[in-house]
Amino acid sequence: MVKYVNIPLPKPLYDKLTECLEGSGYRSATEYIIYLIRKKLPDLESKDAERRLKALGYM
Repeated sequence: MVKYVNIPLPKPLYDKLTECLEGSGYRSATEYIIYLIRKKLPDLESKDAERRLKALGYM
């Protein structure tokens, strides 16, 4: 079973996102935020690995 955590967002930002997502095919702001994190996470991870390799003198 997947466990979840709550991430606080400013209410005006959440409301604007919800409004923008109307008719987009996303069921909720949460679904869209999860999509964005999954899309961007590999880039963040590779940059982190790159920094570590540079620190070790491999790049």
